[in-house]
Amino acid sequence: MKQVLFFLFISTALFSQNYDKVDAKVLNYPRFSNVEELAKQIDNDFTLDAEKARAAFFWLAKNIRYNLKEYYNPKQRYYSFRYSSEAEKVQKLQAIKDKLVETTFRNKTGVCEEYAQSFKKICDLLGIESQVIKGYVRNSAREIGQIPNTTNHAWNAVKLNEKWVILDATWAAGFERNGKWIRQFNNYFFDMPKTKIFKTHFPDDSIWVLRFGRMTLQEFYKQPIYDDSFLQRNTELLTPKSGIITLKSSENIVLKFKNLNTENIIFYTLKGNRYSQKPIITTKNGITTLNIINPNRNSDLTLYINKESALRFKIKTQ
Repeated sequence: MKQVLFFLFISTALFSQNYDKVDAKVLNYPRFSNVEELAKQIDNDFTLDAEKARAAFFWLAKNIRYNLKEYYNPKQRYYSFRYSSEAEKVQKLQAIKDKLVETTFRNKTGVCEEYAQSFKKICDLLGIESQVIKGYVRNSAREIGQIPNTTNHAWNAVKLNEKWVILDATWAAGFERNGKWIRQFNNYFFDMPKTKIFKTHFPDDSIWVLRFGRMTLQEFYKQPIYDDSFLQRNTELLTPKSGIITLKSSENIVLKFKNLNTENIIFYTLKGNRYSQKPIITTKNGITTLNIINPNRNSDLTLYINKESALRFKIKTQ
């Protein structure tokens, strides 16, 4: 008789298609108390798998509230059970996941695992191939260069028109600000651009890493923090590529960009400073340079574009 310990570690536009009609219909859905009812409603209302996947994603983002209490006090969930065959093992693992989804629909709250497993369950009921991806994400400058001991996030992949589409219903649902959950749908996290996935998400499974490019976990954590407001632009950060900027006392912070619209409102903040400041901006041969005064101390730098957080760095002075 074999025994297994099952752990869930909790952390904290498809083909340019317009989903306005799908979203409008789903907005009128009730707050379903079980996943089967939601899947049935989606199946009745939509024909294409892409529309069904979008409906499931949109409903979860709009109706499941992120559990900040668990985010601030993360728990390691573990389950122990016995099995005598591989089929029995799979069955018991699925029962655990189904119970998680059942609780999510009943309480209308959860963290990343609940969002990801719920989306996967809806897809299973609709006959759409999907997977839960475990991996790593970063939320603040203090995480730059700090690799955790285990994965800290879960999101999904769904196969539509023979192509894998990557989505994150957790991050699409809203964000935390000053200890409060702000419910605000973010369309960027449905069909995330594959060329930008490694800016925000890094899969634990090497198969998924190879599908998106070549990067190590160490390289992922050394990057600046890219906010979705920046990634949705055509702007490219040319230098520095490292999220840790080391300065001598005589050096200023220099950021170089391609396709940065200088008509935007651009300013920055340094951790510990009371007020925001404007960088010195110059453009030559299509390259825009931001020059920021040396803070002469270790700090965190946040760059804002049109009052939205765009990039974050860790500053170290020598």
